[in-house]
Amino acid sequence: ALRGILHTILYQRVLGAPPANRHLEVESTLFELTFLRCDDEGMHAMVEERIEQFANAIDRAGQVRGQVDLSFFERRQRKGLLGLHNVEERVCWERWSVPLRIQSRPYQHHAERAEAQAALEEQLSERLCSIISMCSEKKEHLPPIESLAPGTIAYEISTTNTGESWGVDLFKRMLQATPPMPAVS
Repeated sequence: ALRGILHTILYQRVLGAPPANRHLEVESTLFELTFLRCDDEGMHAMVEERIEQFANAIDRAGQVRGQVDLSFFERRQRKGLLGLHNVEERVCWERWSVPLRIQSRPYQHHAERAEAQAALEEQLSERLCSIISMCSEKKEHLPPIESLAPGTIAYEISTTNTGESWGVDLFKRMLQATPPMPAVS
């Protein structure tokens, strides 16, 4: 489910030249669903890595709730201190938060499992349609494509395990939200 959601958002929002604008049709291995993903192996590898990190964190903590955030940035060069050097800054133009609840309830009967599977498939289908609809409607905040140089759009996928203590979670969020040290050129 998470794989389909992340790839759908990425496909709808990644701008620019190939390979980002080429796509692959993907059939879900768990549901009777098909979704599009960008034909970019680096992007696909990052999605897979973050899904695995999320699943491992949930397993280790024994939690049933978590969240995955997908943020899009535009990289801009600006003059540094006293104009002596350029500094890269990342300007976030969109963030998606995907709250997740893990269901690991054992089912007594095959019919009960099939019913739960069908309900989850329907919810996922509705979510994917909702994402596509939202992305089609809300475009005024997107950076203009003609002003973008190759490689200026970046994205980041981060995960949060809601079972963490408030202090640890806050500290992790601060570290994740803090932009990297500026690159000097």
